[in-house]
Amino acid sequence: MERERIYFYFFLALVLFFIFAALFMLLPFAVPILWAAVVGTVLYPLHRYVERIFRSRTLSAFVMTFLVFLFIIVPFSVISVLVLQQLMEATRGLVSYFQNHSYRELLESVQNYPLVKEYTDRLSPVLGFVEREEFRKLMAESLNKTLKFLGDKLGQIAFLAGRNVFYVFVFLITFFFILRDGPGILQRIERLIPMNREDLEDVLGTVYKTVLAVVYGSVGTALLQAILGFVAYSIVGIKFALLWSVLTFFAAFIPPFGASAVWFPLAVYSFFNIGTWQALFLGLWGMLLISTMDNFVRPLIIKQGVQIPYVVLFFATIGGLLKFGFIGLFLGPIIFTTLFALFKIYERRILGQDT
Repeated sequence: MERERIYFYFFLALVLFFIFAALFMLLPFAVPILWAAVVGTVLYPLHRYVERIFRSRTLSAFVMTFLVFLFIIVPFSVISVLVLQQLMEATRGLVSYFQNHSYRELLESVQNYPLVKEYTDRLSPVLGFVEREEFRKLMAESLNKTLKFLGDKLGQIAFLAGRNVFYVFVFLITFFFILRDGPGILQRIERLIPMNREDLEDVLGTVYKTVLAVVYGSVGTALLQAILGFVAYSIVGIKFALLWSVLTFFAAFIPPFGASAVWFPLAVYSFFNIGTWQALFLGLWGMLLISTMDNFVRPLIIKQGVQIPYVVLFFATIGGLLKFGFIGLFLGPIIFTTLFALFKIYERRILGQDT
């Protein structure tokens, strides 16, 4: 009996060691593998439909991988290149503007705005602080640090491009095998987990619903907001519309302001530099269309799949973003919804309480 117990603990320690070693080796590929798992989960029903047409799981997985490359990877790559070009152009324009205008000229141009002129007396303490040498030095240091940061990032373009090409390759390979071999791997994992089948299906179902809710509720609405923003920015005549629409996409994930953190300052900029009707149009478009997604559509969709309090979802989303990057949008809610599912199982199986 003692020998069997020693053998069990030794075997368990050995398995845990090799699991840790395997995960450690896969860590550099974690991001593309996780993205492949997310996209594979969302597109798996479509893969099953294609499989029924071709009557081959391998051929269906290959077709789906090609479609993902054609309609996701290629457009995303083209948009990334265009956004990078606009970012470089905007950076050069900003540097040129500050190089060709003195600090005094910039301050006078701000004071010439009608609203600033009207409230000159009230704003005199602020303008007095802005005119001080300490503020000028602070702004100069901030600008130099910003330009240095942008320069360092632009200098890493070649390395980042090569790494991203490799990540795309890992993503596509993983995506293919998830579609082709995913059900078999999942069944084997289910057999290895010592849980009641009903409870295990509950946990896996929670993960699946959470992924779908985040994709349709967060990523889908953010993408729609970015498209609506691009249309409005183009109509108004704002430069670098594509760059601002990409920023709208990312800002949509950050509460409490969301996409309004981009379109509202642009509406104010339009009022001062483009025209009144353009600013009014962008403001109404932002309130009635873009931000409607934040206030109504997104919560409605997410609530259908993520059964946790909103405050928990808020911290799960923000914490996931800060800790894991963009993929954390999925990992954060998945971790918390799974934890809540385990709490329910504990109440039902251990405490004997109906939930």
